[in-house]
Amino acid sequence: MDETIPNYERFERRQLATDRDTGTDSLRIDESLAHDLVEDLRAAGVVDVIPAEQLLAHSLSGEVFESNQALAYFHVGWAAAKSRNDE
Repeated sequence: MDETIPNYERFERRQLATDRDTGTDSLRIDESLAHDLVEDLRAAGVVDVIPAEQLLAHSLSGEVFESNQALAYFHVGWAAAKSRNDE
């Protein structure tokens, strides 16, 4: 395991690999998984909480979300698009 890769990226890679292995066409993120992903992203400094407005801000894109699930779906798609563009 490459220790230079942040935890949230390892998590995303595992999730994407799992989805590919199961042959699913769409990614399904339940609330528990979304919570774990958002906590990992917060720890990595990718997500900021705006407590007064009860919002989550994705600092890499500037997007703001009301729920863990919405942010998790966005981040997974954003990261996938970014990795495709970096290739």
